[in-house]
Amino acid sequence: MLVILRPPGAAFRDAISTHPDRHHIDVSRALAQHAAFCAALKDAGLPLMRLPEEPNLPDATFVSDSLVALAPILPDRPPVVVVARPAVPSRRLEVDSVLRAALSCLPAETQVVRVEHPGTLEGGDAVVYGDRIAIGLSGRTNVLGARVLADAARSLGYRPFLCPVADRLHLATAVTAVQPDTLIGTAAGFASLEAAGPDAAPTGEICRLLLPDDELLGANVLALGGHAFLGSGNPTAARLMHEIGMAVHELELDEFALADGGPTCLVNILP
Repeated sequence: MLVILRPPGAAFRDAISTHPDRHHIDVSRALAQHAAFCAALKDAGLPLMRLPEEPNLPDATFVSDSLVALAPILPDRPPVVVVARPAVPSRRLEVDSVLRAALSCLPAETQVVRVEHPGTLEGGDAVVYGDRIAIGLSGRTNVLGARVLADAARSLGYRPFLCPVADRLHLATAVTAVQPDTLIGTAAGFASLEAAGPDAAPTGEICRLLLPDDELLGANVLALGGHAFLGSGNPTAARLMHEIGMAVHELELDEFALADGGPTCLVNILP
């Protein structure tokens, strides 16, 4: 496993966002928060690859959206990288540098699948848990893009589910995976999964950790190697992570929240 990150550049103050206070993004503070986030990951023993800043690309720090890398479940299959096609044209300039970095670390036989026009896909709409992958149909990921990811995942042995997302940026805004059989999210997040059918998160197979609606930011949890990284100020999420035995790291990431981002948005995980 490798964690790819990129610090925010000077243009981060102009990041795409629906947050009412988005015009108050403090780039210097965001850089300090990102450095502390990287330090917490490193202290947890996680291997990091840090890409250089992109000073002219406001959203480039959100490297999760550029691609989805999947390890095979079926034997004798190579890993697959699904190259995203962000819905906002300016964000498509972010993709190639993340792809180059990923391919430099993955096996030579890794297959590369691209989402082509008119499909759109962003990694924030992909939530992998066990042999399932939930793919959000949002304002950023359309049916054509979701089907490309679903087909690639199915070829590796995953069970893909296409989940409608309303009133939020990505699927992972309101539900994330913290263990192969455990999800944390708000009622709206779980409703997206339920809309995909009864097998997306069946009771008895998948444990649901439910958050109150006013703790939406706590639904975006980065869970790696027994550690849970989440934005500070989400006490229910922190408590639930402790209760399932995770080492909890509460971090100041409010500058990224102003840009509609959370911990999972800031990383791209290679298998």
